[in-house]
Amino acid sequence: MKSFVATVPEKLVFGAGKIKELSTYVEGMGTKALIVTGKSTRPEKTKLLNTIKEQLAFVNIESFVFAKVEENPKTTTCDAGSEMAKEKGCDLIIGVGGGSPMDAAKFIAMLAVDGGKAVDYIPGGKFADKSDGEIFCLPFVLITTTSGTGSETTPFAVVTNPENNQKPGTGHDFWYADVAIVDPELSLSLPKNSTINTGLDVFFHSFEALVCNDDNPFADIFAIKAIELVVENLQKCLDNLSDLEARSAMALANSFAGTAIALSGTFAIHGLGHSIGGHYNATHGAILSSIGPEIARYSWSGNVAKFAKAAVLLGADASKDEKTLAEGCGDTMAKFLAQFDMNIGCASLGVKEEDIKDLVDDAFFAMGGAMAASPVPMTKADAIGIITRAL
Repeated sequence: MKSFVATVPEKLVFGAGKIKELSTYVEGMGTKALIVTGKSTRPEKTKLLNTIKEQLAFVNIESFVFAKVEENPKTTTCDAGSEMAKEKGCDLIIGVGGGSPMDAAKFIAMLAVDGGKAVDYIPGGKFADKSDGEIFCLPFVLITTTSGTGSETTPFAVVTNPENNQKPGTGHDFWYADVAIVDPELSLSLPKNSTINTGLDVFFHSFEALVCNDDNPFADIFAIKAIELVVENLQKCLDNLSDLEARSAMALANSFAGTAIALSGTFAIHGLGHSIGGHYNATHGAILSSIGPEIARYSWSGNVAKFAKAAVLLGADASKDEKTLAEGCGDTMAKFLAQFDMNIGCASLGVKEEDIKDLVDDAFFAMGGAMAASPVPMTKADAIGIITRAL
């Protein structure tokens, strides 16, 4: 059995209505808070922000709102947020929304006290090799409104460098949230397309954590349960967007999948997916769906037992032998994705054959750790072939 080290340090507050208990968990954490959120001005979001402000005021925390985070947040947006935090004298950061504002909040919490620009801390940056002990970070709280990225339970953040469109994942132990609020009621207003895309991100997190080279028995517990919850509940959410029990199950799956990748990691699906996202600004769940089955077909022989397990979780006939199940995992995955009209090709996202080499080069540079964790070793030539077949 593999050796492993497991760290699950964040305080996770889970349950319907828990946002109304925010004051209980932030009291004493600071005196001025910067609320980091997305650009949307939907009525549901305005109501949520008002609730958060009221909860902060109840424990004498003044608050300011930075509502400029775009989908696939840019390094420059994080820089602007950190400048606002410094200008207002904030000593607490609160990320509210999906993965984009939560990831931006992590960068802002770091930049507000450690200085520099976001590009300085990503691969190739002048501070990229700094150890965690050399970097300072403000305390921060994450409040997730989608069941997707799992950022509330991971030490990772993903931002895009607009200078070269690279979209690396960066990780630090201090990026585990001090408090993570997972209130499934906040996801009830999520529209159907967003529910599908974020739900499939949950699936791919858990699938990759289960089968990648860095898999381990502790991470498996979270990954397997997350897959089960997605398979059982994603369609229920789509059948009735107001199904709180199904939304709660997906919210739990999201946090479990985040924990799984924090303990185990991802591999080439996210490695190549980040590169595609950086260049085409496509929706993350759609990107992963467009390349996932082809990467599974390439990788299954590197972890036969786990690919077979994943196939069964996705509905394959458990009476088949392990090798047959594993070899067919990519096809089983494609069938699962087709339930949500997401058995798609990369070309539908704008990927062109002449761009593939650059996408692969970026993936091996910015997401080298994920690429190296592939169950079957993957060269650049292999990756080019995979994306070409996935067009």
